[in-house]
Amino acid sequence: MAVGNVGESLAPYKDSDTFLSRDAGFSWEEVHKDAHLWEFGDSGSVLVMVNDEEPTDHLLFSTDEGLSWREYKFTNEKIRVRYIVTVPSDTSRRFILMGSYSRATHSVAVHVDFTALTSKQCVLSVENPGHDDFELWSPSEEREERCLFGRQTLYHRRVRNTNCVVGNQPKAEEKVVSQCPCAKVDFECEFNHVKNDADECVLFPGTTPLPDDTSCKDGDEYWYERTAYRLIPYSTCEGGNRIDRGAPHKCPGFGSRGTFFWLFILVIPFAFTALVGYYYYRRSGLARGTIRLPGDGSSSFRSDSGVLETLASVPWFLVGIAGIAWEWVASRADGVAFRSRRGYRDLRVDEDAQILRFEDEE
Repeated sequence: MAVGNVGESLAPYKDSDTFLSRDAGFSWEEVHKDAHLWEFGDSGSVLVMVNDEEPTDHLLFSTDEGLSWREYKFTNEKIRVRYIVTVPSDTSRRFILMGSYSRATHSVAVHVDFTALTSKQCVLSVENPGHDDFELWSPSEEREERCLFGRQTLYHRRVRNTNCVVGNQPKAEEKVVSQCPCAKVDFECEFNHVKNDADECVLFPGTTPLPDDTSCKDGDEYWYERTAYRLIPYSTCEGGNRIDRGAPHKCPGFGSRGTFFWLFILVIPFAFTALVGYYYYRRSGLARGTIRLPGDGSSSFRSDSGVLETLASVPWFLVGIAGIAWEWVASRADGVAFRSRRGYRDLRVDEDAQILRFEDEE
């Protein structure tokens, strides 16, 4: 509901009338002359409005979403109503009118209760639509564009002439029928841009365009130069004509790589190496419980394994390289830190002792 007028320009508030829309503001119907305060009750099953231009002793209410209105006199002395108050969720059928008497300066509150109108509970059946007290409705039913904000969505709303109580029953979630390709209606003018007579976004005189956003988010492969348009934040359109994207640029670094790339580079080689290593482990006789004798099966194993043995040696080779690298780093590091941990210190071995050690080994 809203207060306004029909014309090329907006009239003053007291020269306006009260209107109602049942299709999310696409079309409007006049429900009463003059400006009125209004409020919803019981999720819209009860509409209340009261004159907002002068003191009054009655209000108007509707139980069929404005199809018909009834009058209810709530006082013998007229009140200048300033506010209509109900619960923020608009699920109650009780209202409080806040105002003051014409010849008094103190405030007054009038409680109006519509719970006695009906006690019938509305029935909602998501599995069997059309056979309950609700109907499926889409904001784009009467529009030429079948898509709104990049999608076709159906909502449940109470049938207009059904007299029942919605109450606090759980609301049915909206049903997205399909996602739509992006069209011009899904975009608005970028900052510092306005629409011209040809319904095109152009740069406002004396301003400069915003710099390009070169950041790559969520693994994007490309970033795009800014244009005069930007996607409406609430739109979920997919593909189509993306007039908000200029020339594409490749995202730097590894962030532009997709999931398949990392799966192929990291997971598959390690998995293959692990399988080959396990196969080598089973064939080499190193498994637990295997009895091995010196020189047993070495020549036959080499002849049988072939290429698999070569592949299986890759992880052991990498382990060996890592060990050599670690020894080299340790030899270059400060020996004091290592001695404090081991409790030993290195002694120089003279030439004679080294020769004797080698003879002992022989």
